[in-house]
Amino acid sequence: MLRRIRNTLWILACVALVGTGVLYAVRWYQAQRALEWALELDGRPAPDFTLLNQTGQTVQFSSLEGRAFIVTFVYTSCPDTCPLTLRKLVAAYQRLPQNVCNQVQIIAITVDPERDTPTRVQQYLTLNGFGDHILYLTGDPQTLESVWADFAIAVVRQPLADGQYEVAHTTVSYILDSERRIRYLIRDEALDPERLAGLLERLVAG
Repeated sequence: MLRRIRNTLWILACVALVGTGVLYAVRWYQAQRALEWALELDGRPAPDFTLLNQTGQTVQFSSLEGRAFIVTFVYTSCPDTCPLTLRKLVAAYQRLPQNVCNQVQIIAITVDPERDTPTRVQQYLTLNGFGDHILYLTGDPQTLESVWADFAIAVVRQPLADGQYEVAHTTVSYILDSERRIRYLIRDEALDPERLAGLLERLVAG
């Protein structure tokens, strides 16, 4: 069953990339099989987008300041993978010297806009002790579907017996430089806080 879900996500990722080029799809596939923990990409500019943060304020990606960005995709009802990914990202952030911390931004984008309202997101961040380390973005489904496609994130909603649902999605994080060029792709299960902290320091140093 798990293999079938992964294959479905791969197919959907390919379909999502028809309009933006197949390179990311190829890189995603390579990242699934690569032994290396981070896969270097071609540095193409990341797409711009406008969403809502955890306080309900509008945020345009191109207006954010920073020398390095981490963009990941999660949802607050996720029982396992998503909170672990966020903990690893925050752990990497906390390893950075203070002058570097000020130049790094962690951005989490929901894959479950129906449930992830700004209020729920804010509660989730507080409950898990993520504080102000993460900029968690949500919005309307149509806008988010466009963002997912731009980043080659396949999202599949899986109904549960109790009438609820889980969300299966592509589990990768992107590392961007100060010019918002997509430099690295990391499988969430391969995230290593110490290595990631070193990578972020190098990006900030230029």
